[in-house]
Amino acid sequence: MRKRKQRQQGYVLIVVLVMLTIAPLLSVGIVRRSFDQSVAAAKRADELQQRWGEISLRHTVLNRAEILLRTAELVEGVKQPTLQTTVKLGNRTFYLVLSDEQAKLNLNTAFRNGNESAVRASLFEGAVLWPIRLRPDPRATANAPYPPAFASWGQVYDFSIFANMPEKNYLQLMQLGERITCWGNGQLNVNRADNDTIRTVCELVAPPQSVSALLELREEHPDWNFERLMREVDVPDRDRRAFRRVLTDRSRCHALWTLTSDTNRSWARLDVKTADANDIETFYW
Repeated sequence: MRKRKQRQQGYVLIVVLVMLTIAPLLSVGIVRRSFDQSVAAAKRADELQQRWGEISLRHTVLNRAEILLRTAELVEGVKQPTLQTTVKLGNRTFYLVLSDEQAKLNLNTAFRNGNESAVRASLFEGAVLWPIRLRPDPRATANAPYPPAFASWGQVYDFSIFANMPEKNYLQLMQLGERITCWGNGQLNVNRADNDTIRTVCELVAPPQSVSALLELREEHPDWNFERLMREVDVPDRDRRAFRRVLTDRSRCHALWTLTSDTNRSWARLDVKTADANDIETFYW
């Protein structure tokens, strides 16, 4: 009986020693798991903050794009095709660029009034940050508005170099859309576009001398509205009709670039909204 009791006491001692050995390991595992869960929860909260920040800014800015641009024009006294600002929400910094897409050269307009050669010729010097790789929609044809030949930058440029960059330059990415666009109805806002863009677009449909006459009249009378400009420009009626096909004084398509950054990395987002469509096209990098 004494030996059995001693054995039981020995087993109890061994179990106690094992538990004393395992307990710290279990504690470390629990602490590590709690830490991992805390990190994951913080990451999800951070991502949620970023997402809601982007959605809130998109709703606030893009839905009031034309109002914001016109207000800036009244304040500054000059036409404003773009607006830039920086917003800080929590530990996130959002750099915003709002633009009037109809103040830019539309590559689909170039395609409809020419071909791929016209598109290449329309790409301004300095706009090509990556190799051009034109991949128009095979269903697109000249003089047909739908489907558009180009619906995203992926059909215009080769982004493989950008994808493989260890340190991505998102500001360069955003510069792709400074003077050209794939969105909108193809008409150019004659009030906001610069002379080079107007000349490039109008020479697709009218002779250079008629385009020069239009630009000279526009410079002489910057306060004239579009209808008066069309009435007074001294060009043949066929050229006046051609101008009306590619020009307008109203903008119904706007884009918002959002560059988000924290202490570790950056993200880029492009939202494009057309007034005639309910959906907003969104692209991420």
